[in-house]
Amino acid sequence: MTTAEKYKKYVIGNYGERSITLSKGKGCEAVDDKGKKYLDFGGGIAVLSLGHANGAWLKALERQAAKLAHCSNLYMHSPQADLAEELVGIIGQGKMFFCNSGTEANEALIKLARLHGLKVAGEPNKKYRILGAKNAFHGRTLGALAATPQEKIQKGFSPLLEGFDFGEYNDVASFEKLFDDSVAAVILEPVQGESGVTPAEAKFLKGIKALCKKHNALLMFDEVQCGVGRSGAFLACQKYGVMPDALSMAKGLGGGFPIGAMWVSKKYADLFWPGSHGTTFGGNPLACAVALAVLKEIKSKNLAANAGKMGELLRGGLEKIVKAYPQKLKLVRGLGLMLAVLFQDAYKNTDAAKKAAENGLLLIPAGANALRFLPALNVKADDVKRALKLFEKTVKEL
Repeated sequence: MTTAEKYKKYVIGNYGERSITLSKGKGCEAVDDKGKKYLDFGGGIAVLSLGHANGAWLKALERQAAKLAHCSNLYMHSPQADLAEELVGIIGQGKMFFCNSGTEANEALIKLARLHGLKVAGEPNKKYRILGAKNAFHGRTLGALAATPQEKIQKGFSPLLEGFDFGEYNDVASFEKLFDDSVAAVILEPVQGESGVTPAEAKFLKGIKALCKKHNALLMFDEVQCGVGRSGAFLACQKYGVMPDALSMAKGLGGGFPIGAMWVSKKYADLFWPGSHGTTFGGNPLACAVALAVLKEIKSKNLAANAGKMGELLRGGLEKIVKAYPQKLKLVRGLGLMLAVLFQDAYKNTDAAKKAAENGLLLIPAGANALRFLPALNVKADDVKRALKLFEKTVKEL
């Protein structure tokens, strides 16, 4: 029985049909079970910060696995303490909570918002509402799902967690209409990823921060996809000069090993009390050691700056292709190495992704009929140029 046949027989079909079986990878290259090579510009959906099988990543994994892989949060261990210290040093004064994924990190933000509202109001159900943006994506657990106002994602899971309302992204006035003193927090992606890679405007983030301050509400950023160097800065919000009260991270933080994190600023860092939240696997020694190695590589190799530089090269090439094929392509948008090309309505992004894969280029579909380019942060110019050639070939053949 082939791998595909086993998937069909034994694996729940929530991901739909898949045609490629990957077997290994190195750097920005992945190889399938038939030996075909691909230039991986999907990066496991913005996860593979250092590419496949990075040497420093592998050494950290092997070294820590040989010592202590797991001990639960009933005990302390140095990798978690060191990772928390490193992240607080990068982000700002505050404290960290570690979990296993971006969705879990966003669930922690939702609970933080509720605890803040409880503290301010002095009683539950009075200051509990959370405002978000239309077309957002914050995850698929029921709490994160309630913060994700997309019918295709919420379908079938009603009734949802109550207390969420949504304004228009990049429209402060639409949020102002929703605000009153029952609002405990606002959650936003500095760059909306799953809906088509839409960056925020600086005036929007600054305006929302002012509204939060006025109504004693938390400003919370979801940096799960756009964080950890991908935007050209360690955090996308740093490019805007707008710091939140709390934020979530995951994906690229572990470079392929599952880890999520919530940073909470010093003012709100003690809202949780023992027993108010927890996780069995979150912040385990193995995950934290690998994340530390990822951060060390990002810092020592200046990979955030490389993401900015290579992002400019990639954007410039994509814009030329868009200009050459206006009947097929609309525009390019994004920050750093988080870019998307939007297709004209007559051409489906899923068809384009399939054609690109046939040509040896892996890309990630997104909303707004877009394809995402999310390569490793250490990608080199030669690989960017190669990706551009493969993408132009794909567009020609559509």
